[in-house]
Amino acid sequence: MGNTDSKVDFRVAVVQLTSRSQQIEPNDESFWDQFWSDKISSVQDIFALVPAAEIRALREELPSNLATLCNKLVDRLQLAAEQSCQTQRDQTAAINCVRLLTRLLPYIFEEPEWRGFFWSDIPTGQQQTTSNGEYVSKPPLAERLLQTLADLLFCPDFTVASKKKKGPENPEDIHTIDSCEYIWEAGVGFSQSPVHIPSNDKNRTEILKLLLTCFSETIYMTPTGNLLF
Repeated sequence: MGNTDSKVDFRVAVVQLTSRSQQIEPNDESFWDQFWSDKISSVQDIFALVPAAEIRALREELPSNLATLCNKLVDRLQLAAEQSCQTQRDQTAAINCVRLLTRLLPYIFEEPEWRGFFWSDIPTGQQQTTSNGEYVSKPPLAERLLQTLADLLFCPDFTVASKKKKGPENPEDIHTIDSCEYIWEAGVGFSQSPVHIPSNDKNRTEILKLLLTCFSETIYMTPTGNLLF
């Protein structure tokens, strides 16, 4: 019963995103948090509860909401990576952000007017601010997304086995680890095969699916006369 209620709550958030007549404010954190919470536990739920027709409607009728959602998803992914996905909450948020981006990107790529979106400047209202209220520039969304996904693919206790004592008192910083120690398979320079953990393999697969989607823009584009033989 609880799982069903959670799916209903997520579905309500999707409907609100696509049906509100005006832009949802980027600082409405309680609303945006619903999209990566633990209410959703599988990629099948994401694909079932976020229909293709509604993504296209969102893109055409409320593009600002779609743009904000993409920015928020990447921001949350980046936060999880910066904290090395040390908590179950961060891990759940990260994987749900990955799943939702995998769902959204094909419908962004199929529209010519959106193809430059991920490499464009961040809208002023969605940039970080200093204590003086000045805006801090961010790299393009695509740059931040790809860098974050690369970090997450070698994140201890998330996509690779940790080599240190587990626990909050001794977490590993993803930005200071020796990448040669955290590999997926034995090979040149490292002959020992690492420990395989099913949950880590599953998380890697989810991230690789998103990377594959990012690099497959061409297959989502509408054919034009120049592409026909």
